[in-house]
Amino acid sequence: MFSNVHIVLVNTSHPGNIGSTARAMKTMGFKKLLLVNPKEFPSSQSDALAVGCVDVLKKAKVFSNLSDAVAGANINIGLSARTRKASIPILSVDECVNYVLLNKNLKCNIIFGNESSGLSNSDLLKCDYMVSIPTYKDYSSLNLSAAVQLITYEFYKNTKTHISSSKKPITHATAKEKNYFIDTLITLMKETKFISVKNSKSLTKKIHILFNKTNLETDEVNMLLGMLNSIHKKLNK
Repeated sequence: MFSNVHIVLVNTSHPGNIGSTARAMKTMGFKKLLLVNPKEFPSSQSDALAVGCVDVLKKAKVFSNLSDAVAGANINIGLSARTRKASIPILSVDECVNYVLLNKNLKCNIIFGNESSGLSNSDLLKCDYMVSIPTYKDYSSLNLSAAVQLITYEFYKNTKTHISSSKKPITHATAKEKNYFIDTLITLMKETKFISVKNSKSLTKKIHILFNKTNLETDEVNMLLGMLNSIHKKLNK
């Protein structure tokens, strides 16, 4: 049903949670699972808890790092249990669901972190948006598969009444395309001495944050790359 949406689990420590997640996904029509550096997979514990959903586990793709896992997606949404001093836009659960359902042409990843530590700040910098599930203030820690179940349920519920947008479909650049542009820009900025050894770390981070906020389309990325290549040629004449 949700062929354009992947559920991504990062650094999952307990194989049983992977199995429970597969079950939570399939009950709501989700079948695409990506695993980033799981502690143990495949596992008999995963299979045991994925009752009737082992097919989801068998088709799951495993990656050694999050960058590779999200490279082909147009939009990456990270789940966080706590609202941080966000450097990326924050969506409510409803806003997240509506955005993805309105843009079914986009390849989307919904990303969940480790059971105890969640997504790191570095992981969140690879996301276009952050979502936090509202919970009781005195105890906000959700089990991993429960968090997946809540999000996927909201998607399933909204497909029953959701009206497709009449607007022209958005064609966001993929994470790989955006990162290539950002790397090219940073290289050029180093050539012009705008980025130095002293400010490299902070400026590089700010550039990533800036362009992850913009939701650039593929044509726009190609145009910007053309501009950078033109500047590079002029500088090296």
